[in-house]
Amino acid sequence: MRLRLGRVRYVNCEPVYYALEHGIVPADCAILDGTPAELNERLRAGDLDVSVISVMEAALRPAAYRLLPGLAIACDGPVESVLLASERPVEELDGLPVVLSRHSLTSVYLVRLLLEKAYHVRPRFLTEAEASGAAARLMIGDEALRLGPRYRNRLDLGKAWHALTGLPFVFAVWAARAEVWEMAAEEIRALHQALLAAKAYTRAHPEAMVALACQRTGLPPEACRRYLRERLCFDLTPRHLDGLRTFLQLLADAGELPAVPALHFIAA
Repeated sequence: MRLRLGRVRYVNCEPVYYALEHGIVPADCAILDGTPAELNERLRAGDLDVSVISVMEAALRPAAYRLLPGLAIACDGPVESVLLASERPVEELDGLPVVLSRHSLTSVYLVRLLLEKAYHVRPRFLTEAEASGAAARLMIGDEALRLGPRYRNRLDLGKAWHALTGLPFVFAVWAARAEVWEMAAEEIRALHQALLAAKAYTRAHPEAMVALACQRTGLPPEACRRYLRERLCFDLTPRHLDGLRTFLQLLADAGELPAVPALHFIAA
């Protein structure tokens, strides 16, 4: 069975896919691109077998997925590519219109949680179609890297989460559909190992990623190097899982989830 693997075509995904896409690490899969929200929907619908997905997609439908250990898109402090960009200080946003990105899911839950819990403000949240006259907007991915510095006030959601909890934040995980795991466990195990090997290759050869990030974002090499080497983390360690469980517990406490879900991982 040739697996269909979902990829977000943002710079922050390339360190896990570059070696697969360039044949450095062999993997019998077809790589299909989409925004984070599109990949959530396509994996849910069965148009993909394995994909990087928003943590909230896994949390909202835990029985539907089996997560791949050791893989995540996370940060332990500032992340730079998930921002609430505004002309006003965050503390002045109470009651004002704030636009949420349609491309994200986890970041939407996170920004709402942080604004209320850490900054004690409750804006009026709008969709991108209602963006005219908004006081602030949520940006993710390459757009945040390119456009975020233009704004006078930028709330880095990774930094704000770390200030609140002292823990890493996990934005995305890799998951297989539960029924595909039942049918093709060996193929998924092989793809999992290929993804881990691709991640290890990038860690050992970072300059190709820096060059790609410069090309995609227009940022200088040092900024791209800092983003890929210091801001992002692609591991899912026990400490990252502590951060993830804390996020889900806070959402459950706030009534955003009925309970903290039990996430299921593939068997090694």
